[in-house]
Amino acid sequence: MRRRLEQPAKYHSWIAPSPRPAARAYVSSPTFLLAALAVCISTTFQILLPVVPVMAERQGPHGMAGAATAALFIGAVAGELCTPWLMTRIRSLHLLVAGELLTAIPCLVYAIPGAATWELLGGAVVRGAGLGLAVVVSVALLSELTPPHRRGAAIGIYSLALSGPGILVPSIGVFLLAAGRADVDALIGFASGVAGALIALRIPDRPMQLAGDSTNLLGAMRRPGMLLVFGGFVVTSCSFGGVVTFVPVALPLDGLGSAAAFLLVAGAARAASRWVAGVLGDRRPARLVLIAGVSSALAGLIALAVHGGAAVVLFAAIAYGAGYGAVQTGAFLAMAQRGTARDSGAISALWNSGIDLGSSLGGTLIGLAASQFGYATAAWVLPAVVLAAVPLFLWPGPRPLNPAAESPPPETYALKT
Repeated sequence: MRRRLEQPAKYHSWIAPSPRPAARAYVSSPTFLLAALAVCISTTFQILLPVVPVMAERQGPHGMAGAATAALFIGAVAGELCTPWLMTRIRSLHLLVAGELLTAIPCLVYAIPGAATWELLGGAVVRGAGLGLAVVVSVALLSELTPPHRRGAAIGIYSLALSGPGILVPSIGVFLLAAGRADVDALIGFASGVAGALIALRIPDRPMQLAGDSTNLLGAMRRPGMLLVFGGFVVTSCSFGGVVTFVPVALPLDGLGSAAAFLLVAGAARAASRWVAGVLGDRRPARLVLIAGVSSALAGLIALAVHGGAAVVLFAAIAYGAGYGAVQTGAFLAMAQRGTARDSGAISALWNSGIDLGSSLGGTLIGLAASQFGYATAAWVLPAVVLAAVPLFLWPGPRPLNPAAESPPPETYALKT
């Protein structure tokens, strides 16, 4: 009787192998592990992104919210620019774990009631540096560990994992802040960072081989028209730092016209727009994508500065999110068209640092303006600054130097959250 009971199970296994081994192999694959790591990186970053400026503003002095945003993104720029040098001297696995811990541990500062302003700003700088380190190393590992014929799909999965939490997590952060539980935000950020460090320990380590030409920033910036696009992108990205500083402080913390609603709608619109702009960029000049994006972002920023009702706030979120998402994609395409395939790594570094540099400047600008004139007036600084990017994007660019310049290798595509 026992043999008869065992035979069906053996026969079933022979004609239809259990899917568990395949699922287990995928879960342990570098692509899945790096995507899971990307979710942790983004969650740790996004949960406190709109929260820390409010905490700094409450701690004072007036306008300190802008300094908190600037500190975060200045740290990110420093981390991104130092990482290529560090990768030639320290094992990638060690750098990845260090980046996650640098992002996680400072989150505990924001769980301390009444933390001093300098502690809030210091924690933001260290968190930014950890973010820049973790993103650069993980993207390099993804390129190194993924077979060339599957690299495009792997980058797509990683990009989705990195940008997905940005749709919902900032709104959760503001919701918890409104409920008086900023400490929960901090603990979520800490737990996500620690989880990312544990995931990083399971990722295979490979020696990094960085090509000198592909990381030559000065050489890429000398390409005709490159500085104009980079400058326009930095100026436009000032609005992002300004928005994540201004919205949680100036808008209500609950209701349809709240900061949480704005961040949720704007995040979703930005994610969708980045994809749509990429499709359009394959069929139309990148300059048209940039101009359309700047125009939409300007409309959203003006609507935000008007201080209207809930409908105006939601319109501002859609227009700004869609516009800035298109500018993010359009700027990368325009920079790629002005360079060559050898500039691919440098263009990716310029694109990523352009977002963080602009965001830090935007947070500083709105903080300084708010300290002098209040946030209601300071909101008009954002559309004024973005307007300055229009002539930079309108400047006609040179024709691509060669066909390869129009489509850099998949591993260099823009991946910022």
